[in-house]
Amino acid sequence: MAASTLSIGTAPQQRGTLVFTGANDIGPQVVLTLTLVQFSPSGSINFIGDDYGILELTGEVLADEDGSFGTLVHPDDAADTPDERNYYLGTGVVTWTPEATTAVPTPTALDLGNCNAFEVTQEYENKEHWNRRGGTRFKDYNPVTGQAANVRIELDEWTAANLRIAMFAGTAGAIGTARATRRAPPARAA
Repeated sequence: MAASTLSIGTAPQQRGTLVFTGANDIGPQVVLTLTLVQFSPSGSINFIGDDYGILELTGEVLADEDGSFGTLVHPDDAADTPDERNYYLGTGVVTWTPEATTAVPTPTALDLGNCNAFEVTQEYENKEHWNRRGGTRFKDYNPVTGQAANVRIELDEWTAANLRIAMFAGTAGAIGTARATRRAPPARAA
């Protein structure tokens, strides 16, 4: 197996499509497709610790020309309430397809491995209007004037592809064909 050298910070535009495919036993197995996500630095990466290393990725979900952030497919349009089969305990598979570039015109989807969290947050901006025609003013209109969406995921599989996203890295090239062997640290001078 060849090793990869990643050039940290050389690929700051980590953009692409993020897909969550439900694989849960409890609740509907939804499929969420976020058509264009742009990841941002989101926190530290702990290289030494007593817990499993987590790669936390946060990103802005960017809207397409129609204002859509993506799609959500529910497997049962006729599901009715109340029904305990509608309770949800989520598990699933997350894939990432980088945005096409001139170097890679048709990128393939990458399975990001075990995902401990997949959260989508929607934000809305409103412009309140107040009627002041009487003694007490009251709000009579509150249209949505802006919207945004964000995503946060936690990965615990440290693959070269996942680290490339987390560290905004480009590939510097392969550096061997076998797993690197550990060397003993140099002896400390007394």
